[in-house]
Amino acid sequence: MAIQRSAKQFHVALLLFGVAWTCGQASAETNDVHALVKEGAIALSQNRLHDAVQVFQKAIDLDPSSAKAHEGLGVTLSKELLGGTVRPSADSDVFERAESHLKQASDLAPSAPVPLIELSALEAAVAERSAEATERSDRYKNATDLLKRALALEPSKASLYLRLANLERDEFGPILQQAKARFTTNNGPIPDPGLRHTLQQQYGSLIDEAITNAKQASEMNANSTKPLLLTSRLLRQRALIRETQEQYASDMHSADDWQRQFLAVGGHFDQDGGEIAR
Repeated sequence: MAIQRSAKQFHVALLLFGVAWTCGQASAETNDVHALVKEGAIALSQNRLHDAVQVFQKAIDLDPSSAKAHEGLGVTLSKELLGGTVRPSADSDVFERAESHLKQASDLAPSAPVPLIELSALEAAVAERSAEATERSDRYKNATDLLKRALALEPSKASLYLRLANLERDEFGPILQQAKARFTTNNGPIPDPGLRHTLQQQYGSLIDEAITNAKQASEMNANSTKPLLLTSRLLRQRALIRETQEQYASDMHSADDWQRQFLAVGGHFDQDGGEIAR
């Protein structure tokens, strides 16, 4: 009886293996572009990036006009690059490939926001890594422009306003933090007028725009705590480059109001002071 059961189990296992092998072969050999794009999307969702690259590339080889195949390959390559799985010496090549495929996806499907959003994220990631100020600024501008184009396609999507506000903050936030750190005992605007005016000229309008976008995200999604907290933090950063103590106090008071709203709708901070927002 045990021998029969073992034989039966072996037969079932062999059958399942045969089915899996056959499906894998059929998948690998298919010329159905839609099936390949779907297979690539599954591999990408499972973080099987090497497999996803191969499948999406095959789909493109079969149909260079497939926007979804270009989008999938661009997203996968971006994920490889940002995930640190690419050799440093190959960074620029992978970036150029990812950028090229995402641009082709956008050209082939101009009403699709995803390629623009992914291109924006790629540009922002490169900007963050850049040690050269001019390149950093140019990359952030590109990232912002791309996201604004996506927002023009989906103007009713609150998450895009929030993403744009965060992206804008990523550009000026570290700079303002460094400036603030120079005057740790100061309770008011940055006391160095030359530095303060330079920061106003460089980032004043960008900070105002980020505040507007964060508020818009909050208005469109009243159940989310993230825009509330972001608005509070943006107001505190703007306060640093205000001209007078009164303007500083006004921004700080508004920031406190937004933080109270954040807490009132269920937002809270963890033990390290980091926010837990929904």
